[in-house]
Amino acid sequence: MPAPVYSPAPMPIPATAAAQPRNRALAQAYQDALYRIDTTPALLIRIGQAHPDLARLHRQHHCRRSLILTACNPRSRRLRAAANARRTRALRQAIGALGFPCLPATGLDPQGLWPDEAGFWIPGMPQAPGLVLARRFGQNAFVECLDDTVARVIWTAVC
Repeated sequence: MPAPVYSPAPMPIPATAAAQPRNRALAQAYQDALYRIDTTPALLIRIGQAHPDLARLHRQHHCRRSLILTACNPRSRRLRAAANARRTRALRQAIGALGFPCLPATGLDPQGLWPDEAGFWIPGMPQAPGLVLARRFGQNAFVECLDDTVARVIWTAVC
């Protein structure tokens, strides 16, 4: 009988203390934003709050965690709509290449000062690949929801 192959569990890439915002206004904007998952009916996510309907969505997708990612407006620099659309398509392809399903999601500024940002809700994706994708697409942060369904901002860089 061949010896078992040792394959260590992937280590999550933590959002370290170095990856925290210095820009308080930017941090507050992420905290105040709304994140809509395009289900029927749409599910509106707020940072720091539990979302019982998200628990139902997790059960439907047989997962215990999910992420919300966008590729729009990297490092909070506004891009033209066509550029953001190309980036959104590329993010969708990258998520699919990793073998994860996704649903459309949108980041919304409740004050209407920042444009809506198309993105995706990704059931089952751990933080580590989400961090890699967010960094690849130049994002300051993304949203993570675990078993407790409380939405949290995960910072990818010092900003």
